[in-house]
Amino acid sequence: MTYAAGAPVTVGVDGSPASLDAVAWAADDAGRRGRSMRLVYVNSWPAYTYAMWPAWGPPESRDGQEAGRLIVTDAARHAAVTAPATRVTTEVVDGGPASVLLDRAEHSALLVVGRRGTGGFPQLVVGSVATQVAIYAGCPVAIVPEHPAPAAGDGPGVVLGVDGSDQCQAAIEYAFTEASLRGRKLTAVRSWYWPSDDPAIVEPAPLPAHHLLEQQRLVSEGLAGWAEKYPDVEVRTVIAHHRPARALLDAAAGAEMLVVGARGSGGFRALLLGSVGETVARHAHCPVVIVRS
Repeated sequence: MTYAAGAPVTVGVDGSPASLDAVAWAADDAGRRGRSMRLVYVNSWPAYTYAMWPAWGPPESRDGQEAGRLIVTDAARHAAVTAPATRVTTEVVDGGPASVLLDRAEHSALLVVGRRGTGGFPQLVVGSVATQVAIYAGCPVAIVPEHPAPAAGDGPGVVLGVDGSDQCQAAIEYAFTEASLRGRKLTAVRSWYWPSDDPAIVEPAPLPAHHLLEQQRLVSEGLAGWAEKYPDVEVRTVIAHHRPARALLDAAAGAEMLVVGARGSGGFRALLLGSVGETVARHAHCPVVIVRS
């Protein structure tokens, strides 16, 4: 996975506590990677009201622009506390949150947003903005929860959802890179689940030995070559007999971050298209990074 030299870590900010938590996390990540940061506030009022004022155009956006400048200035001070050596630029843009963020993602190494915004991104995880940003962004997207739980020293490190598809390779590369930069282990999770195993119907039985071996083989094949490229990263494999969201959330307890691919054809194929993606993004206590193939 390569990006243009100098591509920044871009953060969508809205002045909420969750937004500042995202800024702090992004500043730490940018510092580790030696990248700059770009803080973006989207003043969505003119874009959303234009259709209501067809004869003379939208109202003046001056107030929103001034509020946005105050917000990005405060966010820049917040970033400096975490990564004082990191270069930070700010931007206030009129428009729709999804379209602006997707545009900035095309020239970013990472797009970071807070999970619970109260300003420019209030629907980020549960509505169309989240779907568009997470699936269509031209770079990885990190969703940072408000007050993310500190990673446990003996925890799973960087957790990776593995589904055995070729599309998962970009997520695997991202996860190995992060584990190496942070000096953490990598925990690869594969989910094996049939609807008839639903706990509401029956207590799932342990996986038969031959199924377990097959799932382990798929994970090993998916990670082939990466362990050799990153010999400093300890790799642990978890084969979970649960629904995908449950498997990922359980494995991510005490994790540094949870990394998943935006496209898949195996255990996590519906991750960003339905309840699995929403459950993981809404309930994970660590940042969730979504990587497109």
